[in-house]
Amino acid sequence: MYWSSAQQLVHHSVTGCPMNAGDLLASGTISGKEQHNFGSMLELSWRGSREVVLDGGEVRKFLKDGDAVIMKGWCQRDGLGRVGFGQCSGKVLPAIPFPYDSPNKKDESAVKERYTNFKLYGCGMSSCLWTVRIALAAKGIPYEYDTHAPININLDKKAQTSDEHSSTNTMQQQVPTALEFTDGGNVVRITQSLAIIEFLETAFDHRGGRLLPLDPVARAKVKEITEVINSGMTQRLQNSSVLGMIDEERLREVEKLVADTRSSSGSSGGGASVGPFATGSFGPTLADTCIAPQLHNARRFGVDLESLCPTLLEVEKKFNDHPWFQNTKSKT
Repeated sequence: MYWSSAQQLVHHSVTGCPMNAGDLLASGTISGKEQHNFGSMLELSWRGSREVVLDGGEVRKFLKDGDAVIMKGWCQRDGLGRVGFGQCSGKVLPAIPFPYDSPNKKDESAVKERYTNFKLYGCGMSSCLWTVRIALAAKGIPYEYDTHAPININLDKKAQTSDEHSSTNTMQQQVPTALEFTDGGNVVRITQSLAIIEFLETAFDHRGGRLLPLDPVARAKVKEITEVINSGMTQRLQNSSVLGMIDEERLREVEKLVADTRSSSGSSGGGASVGPFATGSFGPTLADTCIAPQLHNARRFGVDLESLCPTLLEVEKKFNDHPWFQNTKSKT
């Protein structure tokens, strides 16, 4: 062995690793001079220059997807008991696709020809509008005037109840974001932010970034946070049609309760376990897109975010610096 026990102790502890009496130190790979004494696959295949014959007759130079590696170890001295660590096993899984890669390549020109003339309807203070604008920025899709200035609905003048608005959006008394575009020769309108984003992710999976990861588990984690925010009771309570039926004295209490609930529910899933974004990813996802407006609303209603969800504030710093989120913020 190259290292003494004292050297191994220094090697472990020099970076601050806490060491205690009774800790078991592992030396790592110990190889002998003969081939049957080699302690790693890299040595057995001699850096891929030799084939290693397995018990079943298969050969390997390197591990492949689906291979299972099982390690067992023990030592024993005459007259003493055996010391071992049992069995340690693992399986090599296929690499997870990068979240922003597309599963297949489509003819971009065909998609461009099919979906054109994008127009965005909504209210400048709408959190739903905000999320769709981020999605459009992620895909690099130009909409009305090829700017970030969507067609505005004036809540103060109750424009959502007008006949003009009803011709665009049939959901009376509500101001859901609506995306209008041309599909061939037909004009199509899609309302509800998540439906719009799902369409953009599917129709333009070859283009720009990706808010919904391809990996099933990562995708489910993103939708978990998204559904808490979008489908929970708090989303409906904050609609203008509901708030309009509450007297002024109770309005602020309800608004603060809504913001407080949304922020705390988001923080339960917002801890970044690997990467710096909401679900532990290394790039923003739909979860970050939905969290951004909620933090904005929480501040409007006086929620103490520093004490309630400090982790989300760290996540917010990351997505605020991201180009998809810049120049798309709420106007209020």
